[in-house]
Amino acid sequence: MGILGITNRTENWKTVQYFHGLSDDGKVCLVEKLGEPAGTPAAEIKVELFWKGVRDYAAAADKPTPEKMAEIYNRHFADLRQQIGDFREMQPPNRRFRPLQVHNYVASPETQNELYQNLQNTEIDIVLETPKRLFIGEAKHESRLNAKSDYVLVHQLVREYVTARILVDHISESNPSKKREVVLFIVGNNRDDLKKIEQVKFMLDQEGWLEGKNILSWDDIAAIKG
Repeated sequence: MGILGITNRTENWKTVQYFHGLSDDGKVCLVEKLGEPAGTPAAEIKVELFWKGVRDYAAAADKPTPEKMAEIYNRHFADLRQQIGDFREMQPPNRRFRPLQVHNYVASPETQNELYQNLQNTEIDIVLETPKRLFIGEAKHESRLNAKSDYVLVHQLVREYVTARILVDHISESNPSKKREVVLFIVGNNRDDLKKIEQVKFMLDQEGWLEGKNILSWDDIAAIKG
């Protein structure tokens, strides 16, 4: 029971309880469960929680510009707006994403500053890094995935994945040793329920964005942590 007998129901608190202080064996077991080939030593696995990578990277001397981030977005995600629109039309009317606004998922001179702000403000709950992969995790307990229609990057899971891909691309342009494959995972109360969420279904529908095996329950993490 929590403070004053009140149970803390936030994802942040649950995330800290399950992921803070992962043992060496726990780190190795988790990344291997998520697709890391066997043999990566624990000493080469870094873990951070509540990570705002673009914000912190932007504080460095080689601060990225909105123009550059928009360029990278268009290099990798020029068709994303159309992909979301096509996916929306395939879903039952009562399960569809809301219709996109004109600025959503468009990286143009008019929207590039807003896109950059979205990237800087994106927080990823759990991040693990190995020499070749960046594992980014979203933790859910009772709250829903957000969808902010006033953002360029509307949907939370999409926003997190796009942010990580853009940041890795930007950093690795000047430092190829930092190139990483971005691997998304989700942790929640029930794996089957997570798979029914529209954002999750969209990510599963995109080739290489999310694998079904990387949708985990809190019990899965408890088993890893021991």
